[in-house]
Amino acid sequence: MLAKFFCGLLLLTSFQVWSLTGLYEKGWIPESSSLKFYVLYPELTESFYTDSSSALLWNDSEASQVLEFQLSIIDRSEISPLFERQLKRLRYYREQELWFEHDVLSMDTLILYLSYSENAPLIGKPWYFSEQLHAKLPKPSPHLLFNLKRNLESNTLKEFVLSYAPPVGDYQQFIHSYSILENALLEPIELYHQQGLKRKGDEVLDRSSLIKRMSLVGIDTQLIKPDIVFFDETLEVALLEFQAMHGLKADGVIGPKTMSWINMSPENRLRSLSLNAERARLWPQDRDSMILVNVPSFNMKYWSDGEEVFESKVVVGKLSRKTPLLTTKLDSVILNPTWNVPWKIMVEDILPKVKADNTYLQRHNFEVIEKWRSPESLNPDDIDWANINPRAFPYKMRQQAGVKNALGLYKFNTPNRRAIYLHDTPSKGLFDTDRRAYSSGCVRVEHAEEFAELLIEKHTKKNFEDSTALKANTRVQLRKRIPVHIIYQTVLFEKEGIQYRSDIYKYDSMSNEG
Repeated sequence: MLAKFFCGLLLLTSFQVWSLTGLYEKGWIPESSSLKFYVLYPELTESFYTDSSSALLWNDSEASQVLEFQLSIIDRSEISPLFERQLKRLRYYREQELWFEHDVLSMDTLILYLSYSENAPLIGKPWYFSEQLHAKLPKPSPHLLFNLKRNLESNTLKEFVLSYAPPVGDYQQFIHSYSILENALLEPIELYHQQGLKRKGDEVLDRSSLIKRMSLVGIDTQLIKPDIVFFDETLEVALLEFQAMHGLKADGVIGPKTMSWINMSPENRLRSLSLNAERARLWPQDRDSMILVNVPSFNMKYWSDGEEVFESKVVVGKLSRKTPLLTTKLDSVILNPTWNVPWKIMVEDILPKVKADNTYLQRHNFEVIEKWRSPESLNPDDIDWANINPRAFPYKMRQQAGVKNALGLYKFNTPNRRAIYLHDTPSKGLFDTDRRAYSSGCVRVEHAEEFAELLIEKHTKKNFEDSTALKANTRVQLRKRIPVHIIYQTVLFEKEGIQYRSDIYKYDSMSNEG
């Protein structure tokens, strides 16, 4: 992979020497300059200088700072060695006061950044989850280049660059959080230590480190009394806010999970913050009508006519059966559904239980059928369960409708090749936990009845009624399909502030191993 990358750079370099001829001839850049090894779009970059009466296009130092900050976010996210290389060279030219080289490379790198911003929602998913961005991208669209030229002419380059920043909500809040963490790299804070659990009234000897570490993520610690050595009410208030910020059970007790978040290094936080800022480019920003499920936060939200009208806890796939990240559409609500058991679940989960307990099928309302459309079920007593090979089992299984059904009383139909959908569940107790990764991939909705009622009342001409009184698999078609996006953000950019969540599928660490 590296050999191919450097080969590509060598080929690119041989082309660039000739393409930057105009800039060399004007005497702006010496022939000995290293610039030719770093410019990725030589002809396009040179064209901006050909059309300009000024040698330097980046006279606005603030525009240059804004560009470098955007590049630093990508660099911190560790998704692209290419951007890392460009940023290092830009900083080198600035430090050496090689202003012509700095100017030309700034323009060329802005072109790369614009192409990146434009292509991220279309082809960028691997960059944030599996494969780093090594190779240069296609030139930006003509429309984007036209806007760039227009902003150069109107001296609004800073505003133009900012308009392509990652969608992090409150941008100033993001910069503030980023700066606090970046400064913490220069002045390390001691790890917080304690023995056992700590709650209000307990002795806290390492109180200073605890306060400093909570302040790293913006927790207001000004009201905490610094000169005492026990867990008082002011410390508890700050801790409750800290726990809520990290998706933990806000119980005011410092245990292993809370300790882990308290001692998370500024380096890891900064990378997580940066990665998720860039990853947010993947997801739709239009909140007109959509359902958004964020896997790490075990949460779903529904917007209608631009307003958030529903929110619920959800259960997502366990590590061995991850909920896939996808976009689909919800077209109907199935009331009192039956469940066609997927082959993998039947083989790995149900058949071993049947072999161990021949009453399992009856107790859980499963029937054995020859085909999905078979009108009659088979007699389970005719099957030699003790001697079956689960992987060679020739039949299918279906769970009858009712309160024991794994889908509960409501299935929210979202046709897709992965057979992933939202549904109710009889296992309501799982919603009381803070790490809700228990399903086989589908998304279980805590307030499924409320969600079903909302959809039916809002998107059909029918009135909501008790689904248990209806026949199995009663389908209620929606007038208009609703986009459903299943996403993965371990940092949330909310109105009330930045929040952190556990990387349950380890996707954050995978993204820098490409």
